[in-house]
Amino acid sequence: MKKEVLFAVTTLVGLLLTGCNAKHSTPEQGTAPDSSTETTTTPTDSMSLPVDSVFEVAEVMPEFPGGTQALFKFISENLEYPQNAIDGQIEGRVVVQFVVDKEGKVGSIQVVRSVDKMLDQAAIDVVRALPDWKPGMQKGQPVNVRYTLPVSFKLS
Repeated sequence: MKKEVLFAVTTLVGLLLTGCNAKHSTPEQGTAPDSSTETTTTPTDSMSLPVDSVFEVAEVMPEFPGGTQALFKFISENLEYPQNAIDGQIEGRVVVQFVVDKEGKVGSIQVVRSVDKMLDQAAIDVVRALPDWKPGMQKGQPVNVRYTLPVSFKLS
């Protein structure tokens, strides 16, 4: 049986490209809701941004070196389909979220849609291997931005 690993080029990719994958955070208890897309509620003045804010959407979203197609290529070349998952005929789409920080480093990786622990770990491993990105920008300053990435595993 030929092993084929597919990277999800689905509607979610279009959402990632346009920045429409934002979830509006629920404000922490004791804070008033606002139209901000930040996930923290640290007070700010109009000229500065909170130091540790993580944006769901930024004015300029983070960019993988070489763009989206280069990201797809990196994942397809570096994603390892676990042999036990192949043997067990396990397939599906794992959705991973991570933060691209102000320096472009990838961190805070978490699985938000699980298929199987083996596939989840393979998706985490490939995200962990990503090189530095061009960071997202808000008000002309680099900011931390959460990014959502679907990774599909398909046997053929």
